[in-house]
Amino acid sequence: MTKKLISDIIFERFGVERYEESLKFPTNKINIISLKENLIEIRAIIFDEEREYHLIIDEKKMEIFHDCDVFFSGMDSYEKTCPHLISLLLMVQPSVSKNILSDFNNYNFTSEDYSSKKKSKNYLELANTSIENNNCIEGLNYLNKAIFNNKDCEPIIEKYLKTAIENNLYLELFEFLQSAYNSDFNTYLHAYDNFIEEGFKSFLKSASIYSFFDLLRIIEFIDNILAYYEFKKESLILSLISNLIKLANSNNFNEKYLALYFIKKKYEILVKSNSTFKEILMSKDYDAFKLNLLNYFLEEIDNFVILDKLKLMKRQFDVFEIPKNHYYEEYKTYKNEIKELEKKVYLKKFAFLKYFKEKYNIKKTKIDFRKKRNAYEVNHDKENLKNPAYNYVINHLGFYGANKSIIKPSEIGLNYLIFEELFLDDLNNFHDILYYKTKFWGEDNKYEINTTDVFSLLSKPTEYNYDVDQSYSSIDDLTIIEWDLASKPRLGSLVNAYGVRVVIPDQNTALFHDIKPFDLCFCKKNPIKIEGNIVRTINIITKCSFKDAVSSIEKGMSFIEGYYPLSLVSSVLKKKISPFEAYKEALNNPNKLFIPNYPKFVKAFRKMLFHFIYKEKGYIYDILKLNPRENANQFIILLNLTTELSGLKLPYTELFQDLLNENSDLQEFRRKILKKIHSNIKDILKLREIGASKVFNLKKMRHTPFVKYSNEILKIRKEEFEQSKVYRYTQDDKIAYEISELIKTYYGSQLSVILKIDMKTTITQEKFNEIQNFSSKLNLKLNLVKNLS
Repeated sequence: MTKKLISDIIFERFGVERYEESLKFPTNKINIISLKENLIEIRAIIFDEEREYHLIIDEKKMEIFHDCDVFFSGMDSYEKTCPHLISLLLMVQPSVSKNILSDFNNYNFTSEDYSSKKKSKNYLELANTSIENNNCIEGLNYLNKAIFNNKDCEPIIEKYLKTAIENNLYLELFEFLQSAYNSDFNTYLHAYDNFIEEGFKSFLKSASIYSFFDLLRIIEFIDNILAYYEFKKESLILSLISNLIKLANSNNFNEKYLALYFIKKKYEILVKSNSTFKEILMSKDYDAFKLNLLNYFLEEIDNFVILDKLKLMKRQFDVFEIPKNHYYEEYKTYKNEIKELEKKVYLKKFAFLKYFKEKYNIKKTKIDFRKKRNAYEVNHDKENLKNPAYNYVINHLGFYGANKSIIKPSEIGLNYLIFEELFLDDLNNFHDILYYKTKFWGEDNKYEINTTDVFSLLSKPTEYNYDVDQSYSSIDDLTIIEWDLASKPRLGSLVNAYGVRVVIPDQNTALFHDIKPFDLCFCKKNPIKIEGNIVRTINIITKCSFKDAVSSIEKGMSFIEGYYPLSLVSSVLKKKISPFEAYKEALNNPNKLFIPNYPKFVKAFRKMLFHFIYKEKGYIYDILKLNPRENANQFIILLNLTTELSGLKLPYTELFQDLLNENSDLQEFRRKILKKIHSNIKDILKLREIGASKVFNLKKMRHTPFVKYSNEILKIRKEEFEQSKVYRYTQDDKIAYEISELIKTYYGSQLSVILKIDMKTTITQEKFNEIQNFSSKLNLKLNLVKNLS
């Protein structure tokens, strides 16, 4: 078993279909939290179909825990083996995978997690790692997820509060507190009143640094918290009152808004403690502030602000007693415009997918929608499934499960217009589909896919070169993201990325409206916020060239992979795959059919591989020696010399080894190898060893720089044939011919094949006559020596 490749073992044990299905699952969606080899323990979280699944392999307990649907519903170890598990086994060290598989049938397969302790431990490990790496927003998110039951929540609550306050993350702090007070573990918060009061006190000093939208959100959270929480320390209350008065007179809009909102909201209580609050609300300054606030609201409509911001302002206007008739009509009109804009975003998405259908010959077929519980099961056309572009399209329409054969009616309704373009099925008889279609698109069939919309989404072959990592103190601050067409456009963004979570670009980024599917970008690694526990909002710094992407990954920068195989770069650097195999994979990537500017990526990757080969000469030579012929051919492909060396069968492994000991860049090495090959050919022609010219295929050499040796090669071949002796002798009254010298020559060996002599050294008169006939046609003379004794 140890001699077999792990892929072969998996292939044999689980079959070709499951193996190939696991290869399709993106490894960047598997987050290996920890891996111990001595008594194997692997803890991982897998992101699939916008859900998080946990996978734990514990050799000590002889247990495999997983909670995906396939694993949960499987009746035995074979049926429970899902693509997630196989993909994980292919990711880790082969020795680890082989140990697991050797004892596979003795493991207990379970989806039971009492009190969710297994999941909680996973999230806690991720939280600790994130916080240690100064990614505190991510860390807080995982801490929040780690709370599954009241019994063990206190240490996690304490760590959350401490981390949020120490890092001035008050948006996350108050959102957490609001959620906690509304949940079953609100009674546990009393033990942390000191932290909570410190959070309120510190926040007042930091209000000015937040965007106004985030401030509105924090105010809403605090509003809800104050329905449960009462300040207990008189000194703190006096301090808060003093700060409110100070902030109410501030020239900073955020500080003024925060103070005036809570003064107005809690006026009855506050005015009893200090009459200054009455003066504040009776002042002309307060009236002017309300007017400015209303004007700001209307200006934000003109600025095309996100609707959630206006919703928050509108709710808080009730506290300020701003009359509804001063703004509601404008708000209502804008709200309808945003709904129409959301539909336009989907229409752009459909235009992009329709472009794929037409450009890459996707057939319009019937896929037979069949109701299966609360979803539909389909049969995709087999020919379409062989088309990488078709798989790209269905991956962006909500299909999931084995062979992407399951889809929810809500997804069909949302994507109804493109379904009509792709499939022949009549969906009018499916009432749930029509319900979701009408809910989003309305009853009027007034929307059409405009094919010209696609042009704004097509990547342009622009080369960027910013050396952006030079501007940051640590490469760990950055990541490379390949943006993809969003399956579900969020916050007006037509692109997102899929790693262990959904990633979307920050709306406030200058490049927000310029990012297209397949674009590579340098981004801030740490999210600026996390929505709904799975959507990470990331700051984009700039677009990224293939050269810079490959170079940055070489330096250790992280990345979220899409369709460009960036993981091949890191796999080569970690020696998980040879540079020759990696280049072969890159060249044979089936998705190159539709990936824009893919040859440019391959060119940048090829240069990186060559630099790696020079750096790791000993390692490369060991690889070449393992399979000289195949790996030498891969080296030739890497050097882009396939055409130039066509028709030559030379000892390339030795030629490459000699030159690997010299320092050269790619182009210089290419020149040197060509020069060395010329020298090698001249040596062959000079030595004139019999049959040595078999390494030349003159027909294939016709369009190479070595065609100039053709006449000399033909001359040598003629001479060696005519100088080789053929001995005639009589045996048992029959004439025979001894041709051992002749068949060593180029023409002799060729005639041996043509006449099916099979390299025999003695032939009959009949076969000799055939050789003589062919030789005559080729203008070759036979050197016949008679009467061999």
